[in-house]
Amino acid sequence: MTTLTKSKGRVKNATKVDKYGIHFRSKLECYTYEAFMNAGIPVKYEPKHFTLLPKFTYLEEKIRPITYLPDFIGRYKGKNFIVECKGLMGDSFPLRYKLFKYYLKKHRSKSKCYLVRNHKQVDEMIRDIVSNDTQMLNTVIQ
Repeated sequence: MTTLTKSKGRVKNATKVDKYGIHFRSKLECYTYEAFMNAGIPVKYEPKHFTLLPKFTYLEEKIRPITYLPDFIGRYKGKNFIVECKGLMGDSFPLRYKLFKYYLKKHRSKSKCYLVRNHKQVDEMIRDIVSNDTQMLNTVIQ
């Protein structure tokens, strides 16, 4: 059974979806999950927070850490990938995403990052992952 609710949280203009026992934050995330399932590609939904900048104290002021939570992390045919579904981008997302890519570089990650914004881009991403095309090393579908 699918349950749809209008988001009142941090994501603007997103409709939350409860399906497969998972609480997706948007219909695009649910569509992406279904595309992975249909293609036989195993993924985990929001499995891990990455700390991009640790918490610290500045002149007795406590500064919170900057973290990033990708929508999907997976591995297929020996290749790791990370997927962010972003229909409407908020103000902080471009900087946070750039910091996340720097984090991956700094930690010598070979994971391929995908940024998908609609169903067509999700379908293109699935084709790219299945084809395991190594010529597209830094793919950001926009």
